[in-house]
Amino acid sequence: MLPIVHQVFGSLLVVAGLIVLPLPIPFGLIMLTIGFALLAPYIPAVQRLIRHMRGKWPNLDGTLRRWHHRMPPVIKSTIDKTHPHPAE
Repeated sequence: MLPIVHQVFGSLLVVAGLIVLPLPIPFGLIMLTIGFALLAPYIPAVQRLIRHMRGKWPNLDGTLRRWHHRMPPVIKSTIDKTHPHPAE
């Protein structure tokens, strides 16, 4: 039941984030980030997108690694599944 809730809520956040993205306050980016984090454990295309972003921006990858222990389980799962270098 919880994966369905994550997928529905994540989808709603992505859609709402895209709608409010043009606003001057970055609520849209925050909503998109949380929505993609909720969707990533279940949708391989979102995992590939996040993995690509983490590989392209090492600072983002480092920040996610530093904050991993403070995240809720679904976000920890996303961070683990989207590691840009699986051999490490």
